[in-house]
Amino acid sequence: MKHLWKAVLFTTFGLTACGGGGSSTPPDSGNPPPPPAGSALQTELSGTQTVELLQLDGAAQLAATTNGLLWRANSQATWQTRSPITDPVTALAIIEQGHYLLAFAGNDSSPARLFKTIDAGLTWQAVNHNFGGNQATPIRGLQYDALSDQIYAIGTDALAVADRNAENWTLLAGQWDTFGTGLSLLRIDSIANVIWYGGQGAIENGFLIRYDRATREIQRWDDLLPNPSVFKGGLVHPTDQGLMLFSGEGGIVRSDDYGAEWTQPLGDVNHRFYFDIVLAESGILYSARYDKGSPTQELVVECSTDNGITWHTNDFSDETSHGGVKSLLLVEDSSTTRLYLGLWDNGIKSVDISDLQCS
Repeated sequence: MKHLWKAVLFTTFGLTACGGGGSSTPPDSGNPPPPPAGSALQTELSGTQTVELLQLDGAAQLAATTNGLLWRANSQATWQTRSPITDPVTALAIIEQGHYLLAFAGNDSSPARLFKTIDAGLTWQAVNHNFGGNQATPIRGLQYDALSDQIYAIGTDALAVADRNAENWTLLAGQWDTFGTGLSLLRIDSIANVIWYGGQGAIENGFLIRYDRATREIQRWDDLLPNPSVFKGGLVHPTDQGLMLFSGEGGIVRSDDYGAEWTQPLGDVNHRFYFDIVLAESGILYSARYDKGSPTQELVVECSTDNGITWHTNDFSDETSHGGVKSLLLVEDSSTTRLYLGLWDNGIKSVDISDLQCS
């Protein structure tokens, strides 16, 4: 079986006691029916939940949604609710098989709600942590770095680190007590010993930051995309040294010299969102569109065969009316590879990558 490139350690996107999450199946997400003849899209998860993040734990699939965490053993299994609570998930990290950290939105007077499981969500334990210091700071992203055995997190303005217990956090950059839209992108480049993160500033300006773990130096880029903008996802290429692409509101930015110069291969898109970019073993890059106006919108997948310089569109709007894509995942399924699309108010659809025109 082929193995997909893992461009970064994807771990982004939290009652009090063990045993909060059972294995009950969501009422609207049993085994979906097969797609109609001639349809390229396949329904992986039906229902009206928004799927903010998709991840793999071996063959198991995890979907962080507006109704908590869903889990299934493989692509043929039934989805189960494995969540301590059924609130919107803000961050998810997979530390090792069955060992997850899950964060939920808090409120203005209490710390972010953070939970851990070591049995793939069958039972959960609340984490007593100090993320945010004395401030009620949300956890907006989590990443586990296997090389250092540390967990990184972002808040509204803060970048922080902890050991795998996630209890005692050290502020690395930014501040705990900051207002604004905040951070939403977190990627670890373990080879270069660098953390990339970013989001949106107080005046709706998108920004990227590179944090050097060895020197603790920070470099920041502003206004790489037309404002208002915000960075949401992207990747550092695993084999093409110096190549990176980051995405968000306003398009996609690209650098092939590790940030010395940036281009905008998709930079004039009328503030359309691209929430993430994923890379197949073939070297083809995939992304998808999202418009914030209404969940009723086109479903358009874009792909690139030249490392993100040019992009080709694939329109599936005739197969669904709710096409806003918030998360992406490449999944090997038997002899094929499918691109999973986590949608706004529309569960998960997938498409065989052989059905996509990329050149």
